[in-house]
Order: sequence, then structure tokens, then C-alpha cells
Amino acid sequence: MSRVSLLLLACLFAVQLAKASQTEFRLQAVPAMVYKVDDPGNTGTSSFVFDTAVICSTDCALTPISASVELSNGRSVVERQEWTAELLAKMKRANYRISPDTPAASPRRMFALPEAFDLHFYFRCPQALAIESAAVRVKVADAKGRRGEQMLRIPIQYYQQKTSLLVPFRGRGVAGQDWITNGGHGGGIGTDFAIDLRGLDQNYAEKKNDAGENDSAWGWGREILAPAAGIVTYARNDVPNNPRPGDPDINSLGALHDPVMAFMGNCVIIDHGNSEYSVMAHLQQGSVTVKLGERVAAGQGIGKLGNSGDSFGPHLHYQLQSGPQPFHGQSLPFRFQNIDDAQLSRGTRFTTK
Repeated sequence: MSRVSLLLLACLFAVQLAKASQTEFRLQAVPAMVYKVDDPGNTGTSSFVFDTAVICSTDCALTPISASVELSNGRSVVERQEWTAELLAKMKRANYRISPDTPAASPRRMFALPEAFDLHFYFRCPQALAIESAAVRVKVADAKGRRGEQMLRIPIQYYQQKTSLLVPFRGRGVAGQDWITNGGHGGGIGTDFAIDLRGLDQNYAEKKNDAGENDSAWGWGREILAPAAGIVTYARNDVPNNPRPGDPDINSLGALHDPVMAFMGNCVIIDHGNSEYSVMAHLQQGSVTVKLGERVAAGQGIGKLGNSGDSFGPHLHYQLQSGPQPFHGQSLPFRFQNIDDAQLSRGTRFTTK
């Protein structure tokens, strides 16, 4: 055998030995598209949030050793952050892995990943930095001490809304839980840019009395409207109303048909075209007046504000997304056209025009 052949064999053996001493995994960004939004209050900053899931095909007993994120504008790195093993031990989660105690109605059952763990990252940066990408680097070790390292580059961008949207009810209201970038909806399973809307009376009061019942809320039973014209791609009317405001019984939803969608309660989804879909959830049982395939006009009544599914009280959960199926479609930032504060944030009161 020639010296060249021996050298090639030695190189191949060294490569195989190196692979055997490393653990294999890959990184996945959740959501798939990361959108930044300008923060409320004229702060001159923008925020974006994403999870990095560590995906493994076999042994998922991986421990994070270090992580870093470089934020860039074009080819220029404008910010870098690093995390130690000690900090990562407190940060790591398993939001996308089904476990024995995962409820039958959990959205995780519709969006599951073979992950070892995931890391949640939140950034708030000056708008002038014009962040365009995030390079995430994660180093892990397995139970045998073998180490591995992967890097994932994630585009960061603004979303350009295509559909002109109206607030889905008339009169006065207040924003409750809002976007994940402002401490609201999150978990990475398709609700990052959802908002909860509650009804108010003419004096901006939220409750009629202190009885603690659903009908104590001024918003209870308010007519819910299509925020824009489109075609109904989903309509559900059979989820029982939660008896009163408070902690919902999520486990009871497991006995219903399609329990994961029952998580959204009685729900209507409208396709507006251009890959934009409106989701209106937690409506009153029996109040939904539209059907699958029906074409609706902007402002048309579709149901009544309720308290069904994973709901802590009478409110409307609204979100804009890129596809017809919740927890799979990309959650999209949006603005309403018929209120003064087009981008609502937690605690903002409004009156529709």
C-alpha cells in the first residue's frame, strides 16, 4: 500500500474518531420566522423573541455548556451576549416535548419536537441598530461527556401587514394580555402576537358588579365581528362555557372532539387572502353564526364574546397568523385601523370608530 493510501486511511480514521467523540444534534428556531416590532411608548427601541430548540435523533440527555448570540446588521456584528453553563441550567426548558403528564388538550400535541431542551431569548435593542440577523451558537455535552457545538443564523425582520383590520367588536374596550415582546402571549406555539380584548361600558368600567360571574363583565355577550372580509376556514360552537371567571379546567377539554382545538374554545378562523388569517377564540357556546366555507364581510357578526376553552374570564383572544391552523401557522404582528392606538399594548383603553 502506498504512502498516499496510508495517509488517506489515517485521515479517515481520525475523522471517524472525532465524530465518535462528539454528540450530534441540530438547532431549530421557534418560531420559524422571527419578527421584530417597535416597542410602545416612543422608546426608540424594537424587540424580538425566539426559542432555540436543541434537536436530537437518539440520545436526548444533553446538557448545555455554553451559548452565545451575535446580533448583526448586514456583515457587521453590533451586539454579542454569552451565557455560562450555570445560567443555562436555569434557562433551559422543554416546551415542545410531549411528556406523560401533557394534557390531551395541550397545543404541544399539535406542535411537538424531539428536543433535548430549548432556550428562550428576548432582545430589546435601539431601532438605529437595524438588527437583521441573530447567530446562535450552542455547546452541549451528553451523559458520556462527549461534546458538540452547532450554530444557527436566524433572519430578523419587520412584518408588512397586507390586510386592513378592524377591532372585532364595537364600542369601548381594554387590552389585556398582549404580545410576547411586551410580556404577553408566548410559549412559541403560534400565539406570540395574540392579544386579549375585554369590553368596557360608556364610563370605561369593566364590571357591572362584584358577583364574580361571567355576566358580571360588561364584555360578556358582546357581538364579535369579522375584522376583514374573507372565507371561514374553521368554526366551532360546542365547547362549554367556563362556569365563571377563574382557572379553567383544561383536563376536561380532553373529553371533547379535537381537544387541542377545544383549547381555543369556540373559535372562528377567517382567511383574508395573502396568507393572513384572523383567529377569534373563547366565544360563547352556541353563539357562532357562521359556517365552514362561508364568505363573510368586514364588520359582519360571527358570534359573541365568551369564556370557553383555556380562558380565565370573558374576553376575546385575537391573533393574525400565516396559515389556517392554530399552533402551526406563524403568528404575525398586526395593527387595527379603527382605533387611535393602532398597536394595542397591555392596559390600553380604546374606543372603536
